[in-house]
Amino acid sequence: MARLTPELGAAVVFLILYFFVFVWLVFAYATHRLKWRSRWTMLLAHVTIRLAAQGCGIGFAILVFKNIGLFAAFLVLGAEGYFSLVLCTFRFLISWHEHNLPSGTSWLEPRRPPRGRSDRRTELRRRLTFLLLGPFGVLIYPSSIMLGFDSLLLLANVVIVLGGSYLTQTLGQGNTSAALNAMKVSRIMRTAGQSVFVACNMMLLVFLLMTAHNDRRTGARKRALGVHPTLILLMLAWIPLIIRGAFGVLQSADFELSYYNPANYGLNGFSVHYTVVEYLLGVTPEWIAVVLLSCTYFTSKNDPPKPPVNPGRGETEIALVENNYKSSSQREREPYTTV
Repeated sequence: MARLTPELGAAVVFLILYFFVFVWLVFAYATHRLKWRSRWTMLLAHVTIRLAAQGCGIGFAILVFKNIGLFAAFLVLGAEGYFSLVLCTFRFLISWHEHNLPSGTSWLEPRRPPRGRSDRRTELRRRLTFLLLGPFGVLIYPSSIMLGFDSLLLLANVVIVLGGSYLTQTLGQGNTSAALNAMKVSRIMRTAGQSVFVACNMMLLVFLLMTAHNDRRTGARKRALGVHPTLILLMLAWIPLIIRGAFGVLQSADFELSYYNPANYGLNGFSVHYTVVEYLLGVTPEWIAVVLLSCTYFTSKNDPPKPPVNPGRGETEIALVENNYKSSSQREREPYTTV
């Protein structure tokens, strides 16, 4: 029987906490409270990744270094979890724009009308441009801001995963020149990738503040603090996100906080001190952000539905249909499905 260690206990606790969120999301989908083609699917993907990461964490806490593959999977899934959560928060902001801005579209990612064959070719060219040029594709398609961030975050994520995987191959080689060189290269790659995540998080804050400022100035309803409560929750969620990002940079740059520092391990896996640091600054902020994002379900219930995109135009102009001219109070009484 496995010995109960602080690391194993922490891994099990957060597995249970994430499982609660997972059950709530599945229930909401099953009862049609949420739609699959919505921002919530991105949150479900993050929760699923975190469940897998916690499962690998439990396996590592039990087997320690008897199975290096579990350790590598734990590191990779941890990076993927943060990557997916940053993208998820951007999607929540875009969804708020689409439901609450008069145009019914987001300036981060304009909605496009139903496409004919020629429009599909244009969309394919646009995506291939970003695939080849990465975030520099924004120079050619300046309206596709979010696609530029997607490309930048994806590139940073690949660098982090490659840096971590590169180093795990040298575990057990001691202080050989190859191991020391791999550690140096890995540190540079992971620090660079995590720094990009932090930079994108800072831009997310700028976008949130811009949106909140505009909402406070033009919002039709009287609200606490003059800002839509969903935006308040998104700004609160940003705080644990930036804490997690800063910890990721420190963990990559400072060997004392690194997964690859032998001093951070004991006979049964992570030391007690390192377990506290890892779960307090790495895992807990992500879970808090997930809870805050989940709470936007309640603050967005009375948001107006997205207006349809005008199928008669080839660009991103939005047609406001007749019922969108109803008053805010009339809209709030209409049935609403969270998207």
